[in-house]
Amino acid sequence: MVLAKKQVPKAMARQHWLDPLARKLLQATGDLPPDPVQIKQQPRTTPTQAETWSLDVNRATPEQWEKLPGCSEAMVDVLMRLQRGGVQFSQLDDLALLLNLPTDLVKLWTPHLVFRWHGDAPVLPEQPLLDVNAAAPTLLEQTLNWPKPRLQRLIQERRLKPFEHLADLQERVCLPPDAVEQLIGRVSFGARPSGPSLPPRS
Repeated sequence: MVLAKKQVPKAMARQHWLDPLARKLLQATGDLPPDPVQIKQQPRTTPTQAETWSLDVNRATPEQWEKLPGCSEAMVDVLMRLQRGGVQFSQLDDLALLLNLPTDLVKLWTPHLVFRWHGDAPVLPEQPLLDVNAAAPTLLEQTLNWPKPRLQRLIQERRLKPFEHLADLQERVCLPPDAVEQLIGRVSFGARPSGPSLPPRS
């Protein structure tokens, strides 16, 4: 027998509170209010860990460098050797030039790199890159403006073996950190010249 709307007691509504079919029936007859509309809250978007982590270029550990995509062991070795030598980077362009980074890696690295300067260094004017392995001794002398013994040491070392990168140059010529920092973004390391490399004139 179908109960009329006025014959459905409120006790029945409470009795069948957990019965979904009874709830629908009582809501249809008006003995229960409709279910409240629940507004689904959108999950709060937070940056992922991969997007938020960063490293201090001038203080980063090998493990931090290795987290960057495409950062090879050779790159980490160069960076650590320069860091131990006291060399610092002030901008991404210098780092990319030193490591010869392709454009796609530069874009991937950029969100994670922080350049905190831990000291002072002069601002260098823009000039063509000096090929340390191929430049004539007179050009080296004019461009680098180094003391004679240091310049002679460079020429002697490159006769034995071309310099591979800035860290290699620093270690083999025993350069102080300020001298290396002045070379960042100013020098390149190409092939050894075909002719003899003579020391600068005294």
